[in-house]
Amino acid sequence: MRRKWTIFSPLSIILTLVLFVGLGATVLGSGGQTFSPGKLTNKNYASFSIEGFVSHADFETECSRCHQPLTTMQAELCVDCHTRVARQIVTAAGVHGNTPAVMTCAACHPDHQGRDFDPLWEALRTFDHTTAEFSLQHHMLDYDENLIACTACHSQDQGLKVELQSCVACHADHQVVFMTQHILDFSDSCLTCHDGVDRMVDFDHTDTEFPLEGQHGEIDCSACHQDGRFAGTTLDCQGCHQEPPAHQGLFGADCATCHRAQDWLPALVEGQPFEHASQTAFSLIRHAQDFDGQPLTCLGCHPNDLKQFEAGACVSCHADDNLLFMEQHIDFYGSACLACHDGVDRLSDFDHAAVFPLEGLHSSTACEKCHLTGEAGRVFKGTPPECYQCHTEPQIHAGFFGLECGWCHTTDSWVPARLSQHDFPLDHGDQGVLECELCHTDTYTVYTCFGCHEHKQAEVTETHLAEGVSPDELPNCSSCHPAGKRAEESG
Repeated sequence: MRRKWTIFSPLSIILTLVLFVGLGATVLGSGGQTFSPGKLTNKNYASFSIEGFVSHADFETECSRCHQPLTTMQAELCVDCHTRVARQIVTAAGVHGNTPAVMTCAACHPDHQGRDFDPLWEALRTFDHTTAEFSLQHHMLDYDENLIACTACHSQDQGLKVELQSCVACHADHQVVFMTQHILDFSDSCLTCHDGVDRMVDFDHTDTEFPLEGQHGEIDCSACHQDGRFAGTTLDCQGCHQEPPAHQGLFGADCATCHRAQDWLPALVEGQPFEHASQTAFSLIRHAQDFDGQPLTCLGCHPNDLKQFEAGACVSCHADDNLLFMEQHIDFYGSACLACHDGVDRLSDFDHAAVFPLEGLHSSTACEKCHLTGEAGRVFKGTPPECYQCHTEPQIHAGFFGLECGWCHTTDSWVPARLSQHDFPLDHGDQGVLECELCHTDTYTVYTCFGCHEHKQAEVTETHLAEGVSPDELPNCSSCHPAGKRAEESG
């Protein structure tokens, strides 16, 4: 008798159905974990949740969150949750915005390798650091020629967060003075300026569009690169140098026409250095602003031609401020302002003692006695200080006593003269005051007694030799006869 084939027996079919139903129920009940290659990670560096989950392990039983075969790519599901990564990809910014084949997430961040597995650090095995907008070209080795570990710059506990303090600490250990000043100038936000490719300590500014010539090479970087900004720094002079109010809108914006990097002042006019005080004899030290505090411009004094000065501009400006004063001033001194004023002085505060002390009778002398009227008004600048310019030499000693009047005369009174060095009695011989020329026959610094006294040279020499007076001492009579008397009479 032939045996029946039992594989398709009712019992086997029933058992098979029960097996498949049980297996399906198990798979559905486990959320697909039956096919899971391993546990998901529970790493979470940022300490925030996405849709209520803080790590992949929290939705381990919901495989469809990451796996929807035949429906969508796995990377699409990744960026649905990781929206910050999605923004980087869309804007082509950050690490993910610069990573080739970025939509193969699992190639860099695998999972199902245990609760302690770190998908972030796993990505470092194949990570190209240039995608992080910071090259390791100059950061492979430290100052001691040792390899720099990732943890030297990145915090392992903060999900590869860059620790900028690590930059400061490392560089300050070897360049403390430079780093201290660098932080004061540009703060400690290193990545704002540095991308790892440059080495700013070796930076040559001549390679840029603005070589640092002249005084530009002596100023601090922060003077032009304020708030740590380098890109887009203006190359125009007026970006740093405010146009002086004196010539605002007058000479244009091309400062280099008159100014040089070697020295801002003096300015160049037609290729030659120009300094107002020395080349015009008029300083602008007191003419930077008008009486209302507004800047004085070049056109205020040179309305028609910068090479021509309009004297009337002085009168007009000052008369607007004090008309009565200016009317009296012009009436007395004339309108030739530059004859007295050089821009440095303020004659309302003028101290005559600094030029010529007005002592004695000079203090009560009227100004016009010394400051005579010329073609353009009273003359002040260049007034001679010598006595003889005002005081006519008396006929009694004309051409005899010289021009140093102060040796004999005082400002308290011109007469009587003060003979401060004349101890010899002027009424010598009881004949009244003698004429100067009687003793001072050639000049008042030399005298002779022989104009009156009988002089027989041999006898005088002999008698004086007996008294111990040598021929050389003989002419100096007053040394032995200071009162004009014989030695025995004055004894």
